[in-house]
Amino acid sequence: MYFLLALFWMLSPGALALPAAHLALDGHSTARELADSARDAARILGERQQGPGYWLTAYSADARFENPQQEMNTFTNAVMIDIAGPVAERAGITGLLGRTRSFLASQIEADGLVRYHGRPDAPTIGKLGCVITPDADDTALVWRVAPGANRELLSSALATLGRFRAANGLYRTWLAPQDRYQCIDPGRDPNPADIAIQMHVLMLLAQVDRPAARALCAALSKESSADDVWVYYAMAPLIPALRLADVREADCPLQLPKSRMQTAVAGQGAWLEVARLLARIEQAKAAPAEYSKAADLLHQLAAGEFSRVKSNPPLLYHNDLSAHVRRFYWSEDVGYALWLRLYFATERARPTRPAPA
Repeated sequence: MYFLLALFWMLSPGALALPAAHLALDGHSTARELADSARDAARILGERQQGPGYWLTAYSADARFENPQQEMNTFTNAVMIDIAGPVAERAGITGLLGRTRSFLASQIEADGLVRYHGRPDAPTIGKLGCVITPDADDTALVWRVAPGANRELLSSALATLGRFRAANGLYRTWLAPQDRYQCIDPGRDPNPADIAIQMHVLMLLAQVDRPAARALCAALSKESSADDVWVYYAMAPLIPALRLADVREADCPLQLPKSRMQTAVAGQGAWLEVARLLARIEQAKAAPAEYSKAADLLHQLAAGEFSRVKSNPPLLYHNDLSAHVRRFYWSEDVGYALWLRLYFATERARPTRPAPA
């Protein structure tokens, strides 16, 4: 009797109309598979974190993840805290992020500024990075996610940021005059005011200087479609796509051109879809079909022990494409963090569906 009722429900038009991923998400075995994958992702992050508390970033000469080299930078580690932080406790990686925060806090120098490759006296210099000029992006990121105890250094850093504010109200990248640049291969604009740098500076200012944050929001809203602010993310829009929700939480109703939220880099469309679905689900705007898409995407990315994450991780940014040498920067670890974020968002927010009669 129960078998016939179940068979009747499975063959009904409504049941057949459901996508395979929609059905799979409700299966106990599939739920267990995703839970196992979540544990695997957390374990992998722990195995890949280096002793001092940082994760390495891969870079390549082309927009293909081939023959990657490795470096240590403060940027990826700060981004990891932002992406994984909201699910750290449920994922069991709170300790990992705590170590990363401690490491980043130690990179704040005596003038309050932070360098992309860390302190000049770091043991990684010469092996996984170079002594590079301090920049607005990493200074803003580190002060927000891993603030130093000495608040006077923050005041010093903010004052320096203000000195490198352009006439249009945006903040330039490098916090030194060009004749003092170190380890920089500048492009047509030797000190651009890039889109994501503005978003990161705005997120810090929203915490420490609300009037300055409002002024930057107004300036950025005017310039967000201009070519000269899409320097490091012209081919890699994932970070701006992820940051859009953060900027709006900071009371800046920024809009980014849809044409910029696309990529021609092979395999990167999946990561942009992760960002889109994550925003929809966390803002409680997702339709049932989007939960199905999220489940399907989680399965695809986790298949084969996360083979897609390993073979084509998120492309985070690139250098100025008008410079002499091109570099594209990738992070497998950000891939695991994004997977965990989407998984737990789906588990927490997925609407309960009625059981079949």
